[in-house]
Amino acid sequence: MRIQYSIIFLSCLLFINITAQEIDIVDYLKRIEAGEIENVKNEIVMLRAANPNDPSVKFLDAVLTNDGNTALKKYEDVYLNSPQSRYADAALYRIFSYYYSLGVYNKAESYLNELKSRYPSSPYIKAADRNIPDHEESITDSFDKLSEIANTPPKQNVQQKFNFTVQAGAFLSFENADKLKNDLINSGYPSEVTPKSVGGSILNVVTVGKLLNEKEADPILNLLKQKFKLNGRVISIAN
Repeated sequence: MRIQYSIIFLSCLLFINITAQEIDIVDYLKRIEAGEIENVKNEIVMLRAANPNDPSVKFLDAVLTNDGNTALKKYEDVYLNSPQSRYADAALYRIFSYYYSLGVYNKAESYLNELKSRYPSSPYIKAADRNIPDHEESITDSFDKLSEIANTPPKQNVQQKFNFTVQAGAFLSFENADKLKNDLINSGYPSEVTPKSVGGSILNVVTVGKLLNEKEADPILNLLKQKFKLNGRVISIAN
């Protein structure tokens, strides 16, 4: 069950063939998932200075880049200039996800086809393969919508003045996030999925419960650990 709910990107790391020519960044990526983003950002300064041309380091730098346009260029650098890199297909998947999240579906589909053509054995193909809508939003509207999503706080019940919720997980795949949300609702707990911009990508954050104090989170934390094998964490709701 834990594997089922893991972020698709990190689950795909199991399929990566480590080569001696590139820096191993798997531990850094796991730490980013665990919430150590600022620590890794500090460490990558020296890592990048010592290995300026390493495609794996470039990919890690892209993951840590908050601005979507800048991150996109960095992913393109990895994919276009280091097509044999262990993260070339991951970079291409991120490019596809970026345009898909913006609603630029024609361009997203072209990158999905490129992923299938260049890397037919890539585990990201299954994660990326989805129904592409026929209509496409304008690029201006798409960027405006992405900016609005990234800067909109989670909805809250102002009258109840809830102070806390529990973050159950964060996923690149909306399908995985939505499944966990529905499983939690079926277990009797209100749950929702909120998009959040992290490291140049949109994560789908699953939260469960609306709490007045942190003590009320204990039953939810126990449920997550015992039934779903997840370590939830209590987070504040901005009032």
